[in-house]
Amino acid sequence: MENNAIIALVFILFVLAYLWLRRGGGFTSPETKPASESTFRCFNRKASLFVNSAEYAFFHCLQGHLPPGYFLMSKVRLEDIIEVKPQIQNQKVRWHLRNRVKSRHVDFLIINKNGHPVFAIELDGASHSDSKATNADDLKNGLFRAVNIPLWRVKTGENFEKNLRKNRFKS
Repeated sequence: MENNAIIALVFILFVLAYLWLRRGGGFTSPETKPASESTFRCFNRKASLFVNSAEYAFFHCLQGHLPPGYFLMSKVRLEDIIEVKPQIQNQKVRWHLRNRVKSRHVDFLIINKNGHPVFAIELDGASHSDSKATNADDLKNGLFRAVNIPLWRVKTGENFEKNLRKNRFKS
């Protein structure tokens, strides 16, 4: 009887090990669950895209300096500009890399008439001096460098008009 119990235990362990090894094959991204009216009632429209008066002032200043054929966009998600390379096949790795960009944005993006990004602009206020912000800034700097889109960092408190005249657009 003891031999049968040992054989059964070994068989069960073998089956469990087999099932455990087979399960590691696929990664599925999270699904969007259905939403109800009660979910929708939990949201408000924000008053403005501009977080502060510096963003508002810079937007209006920059808008007046754009040459024909260039367009100013505000609060563009990095995921709308930057994507994970298609050569990266591992879904878990792709999801991890996507998470690095999906919840971030750039303050302003200049695009040409074909919708291609020409350069991005970040307004850096006082909050950009702590280590958390430095890590986020370093990530953005590296991402834009990697995809060959210039990223212009502008310190709040600068004279935007003077800075824009100095850094004229080159067509």
